Amino acid sequence: MGVLVFVLVGLAVFGTLAYFNYKREQARRGALFQWATANKWQFAVEDDSLVGRWNGPPFGEGDHRRAGNVIYGASGSQRFVSFDYSYETHSSDGRGNSTTTVNRFTVVALALPTDLPRLQVTPESLLTRVGHAFGMSDIDLESEDFNRAFRVTCTDPKFACDALPPRTMQMLLSRPHVSWRIELTDLVCWWSGEQAAADVTVALSTMSAIVAGIPSFVWHDHGYDAGATSVGGSS
Repeated sequence: MGVLVFVLVGLAVFGTLAYFNYKREQARRGALFQWATANKWQFAVEDDSLVGRWNGPPFGEGDHRRAGNVIYGASGSQRFVSFDYSYETHSSDGRGNSTTTVNRFTVVALALPTDLPRLQVTPESLLTRVGHAFGMSDIDLESEDFNRAFRVTCTDPKFACDALPPRTMQMLLSRPHVSWRIELTDLVCWWSGEQAAADVTVALSTMSAIVAGIPSFVWHDHGYDAGATSVGGSS
């Protein structure tokens, strides 16, 4: 009898938690929808075509990958998409007990006017510092403060130096440190946690500043005339 009561109480607690989580998620989705509508942006509950669109973190890990609460809009003249991205990972304790973890991220991607070399900037961590000790590649730029705060990898080290002038590095140091990557015609930014309008707004401002800070000669070298538009800075 005692075991039955314990099971029933456990089911009741689980059901209550599931209900409140569902209500919280519905409220968050409603707030994102209202934010998108107020800005005349499009909103979709899901768009799993985004799951395989980019390579590298946070994509390509785990299973049951999903892209939800998707917002398609424009920041100034630049198109963007932001969404909740999640995937599941599984572990076992060796005794037949398995655990499933849902890994959640916010992703924001800003469209670029032309293909650029792959450049990734991520906040430094204990793990990446250990990697440096074992010879993992990292590009050092002119700012020692920036080098201590971020890890920079790029297929073209010269492009990394050119695309991250001192003003851009100082801007990135002064704002919340997030991970971002230039991948073909997109600037992709991501961080751990659920999507929130305030965080996306800050990220879009930072991403727009990154793009605006790329000197015009860099755009020109990659086949785009930045002088005809507001994209890119001066040389």
